[in-house]
Amino acid sequence: MVKRALANLKAALHSTGFDGEIRRIGGHRFTFDPAGQHERLAAAATGVFGIASVDSVVEIPVADIDSLAADVAARSADRVAGRTFAVRVKRRGTHTWNSMDLASRAGALLVAAGGKVNLDDPQETVAVTVLDDRAFLIQAHRAGPAGLPIGTQDPVLSLVSGGFDSVVAAWMMMSRGCPVEFVHFTLDCAQSDHAIAVAHVLCERWGHGVDPTVHVVEFQPVKDALIEAVDSRMRQVALKVLMAQAGAAIARERRISALVTGDALGQVSSQTLPHLVAVSKAVETPILRPLVGLPKQIIIDYARRVGTAEISARAREVCDLSGGGPVATAAREGAIRRSVDQVPEALMLDAVATRKTFLVGDWMPGGI
Repeated sequence: MVKRALANLKAALHSTGFDGEIRRIGGHRFTFDPAGQHERLAAAATGVFGIASVDSVVEIPVADIDSLAADVAARSADRVAGRTFAVRVKRRGTHTWNSMDLASRAGALLVAAGGKVNLDDPQETVAVTVLDDRAFLIQAHRAGPAGLPIGTQDPVLSLVSGGFDSVVAAWMMMSRGCPVEFVHFTLDCAQSDHAIAVAHVLCERWGHGVDPTVHVVEFQPVKDALIEAVDSRMRQVALKVLMAQAGAAIARERRISALVTGDALGQVSSQTLPHLVAVSKAVETPILRPLVGLPKQIIIDYARRVGTAEISARAREVCDLSGGGPVATAAREGAIRRSVDQVPEALMLDAVATRKTFLVGDWMPGGI
């Protein structure tokens, strides 16, 4: 996992034009010289899953505890003067002193410089990491996404629509180490180029180390067959099943073991519990639903963190197959199966066989 995290970190930094050396310190830390590009490189590094934090640091020589404490205090005095502070030390290696010893001695010097100790809620935190014979005073701390490095788990195939939900679901699976391929179903009412744009933003920010494949499936003939042959109340859930079946066929072909959807329980008629169960039973490929218990607002908040909220907000959810009438919310599995069977198998086979397949990185606006 550490090797994969390093490879993905290199990809992230190199995407900014950085060509410097990235060195490994100890078991799970990396260091590099940003050469004045702190913000740009830190932003790239905090988009790498598996990275818990990104710190801008000043290296301090480790001779003895007194000189180290004095150096830490001298470099931090201006920052803590007239303010409350706490000294936090993390230490690894063999020393004649422990973390509390260094924190106490540096803290005493900072009190003499005009600071006031507050360990519970300090205005300033003086953070020091000591690794054997090297010490690092942290100047700026940025939280990373943590999680597992992409590529340490098996790939999944994510159904993507361009709205808030599906892209957040894909991001969650990426955060657990899964490379993600995408499948989008083109309908007259869909904004296919918009959907791929959302996937592109996701991968550009968070997909370092991989270049996912996108499958664009022409599904308008399937929709037309539903409208012609299926009761209006059943069309939405039947469409959901058919998309899952087409996705499962692509997953089998690509040797991908699971589908991912942005379903949230009860959000729309096709996402009630009976219908989610029916969709799962209609395919052999497991369907993962990371958002199933989340309210819409929390999903939107996640989308803001991912960086796709603004573009997803422009999506038009207008694929209503009901004709404006009532829709089923708890249809029996037999009724759903009979509705799905009204769509000729040849249409489904043709939709999968004639799909467009390309890399997310090759997409250009207006390309769909």
